[in-house]
Amino acid sequence: MGLLNAILGPVTGIIDKAVPDADLRRRLKQDIRARLIEQESALTAAARDVIVSEARGESWMQRNWRPLTMLTFAAIIANNYLIAPYVQAFGGVAVVLDIPPGMWTLLTTGLGGYVVGRTLEKTGSRLRIGGGD
Repeated sequence: MGLLNAILGPVTGIIDKAVPDADLRRRLKQDIRARLIEQESALTAAARDVIVSEARGESWMQRNWRPLTMLTFAAIIANNYLIAPYVQAFGGVAVVLDIPPGMWTLLTTGLGGYVVGRTLEKTGSRLRIGGGD
C-alpha cells in the first residue's frame, strides 16, 4: 500500500485546506481512497496474471526466469554477507560483488510483489473500502 499512502497523504492535506465543509471533505477522502485501492488492486492483479501466465508457459525459460533471477540474487547476497566475511576472517581473499541499487529494487519488488499480491488476494474481499479518516 506504499503507492496508496504516498498519494493519499498529500491529496487529503490539500482537501483539508481547500474544502471547508467537513462532510464533503470526508466523502472526497473516502472516494479518493476507494479509487486508489481499486487502481492498486488492478495493478496487483495484472502483475499476478503475468506471473501465472509465465508459470504456465510452454518454454522452460519462460516458466523459470523469475525464480532463476531471484536465486542468482540470493547467491550474490549469500556470497557478500555470509561466505566472503568468513573467508576474509580466516585470512583468505574473498570476492565481493557490487550490488547496484537497481538489483535491490528488483529483489524487493520480486519478493514483495509475491507477498503483497498474495496478501491482497486473501484479504481483498474482506477489505472495507472507505473507512474513517
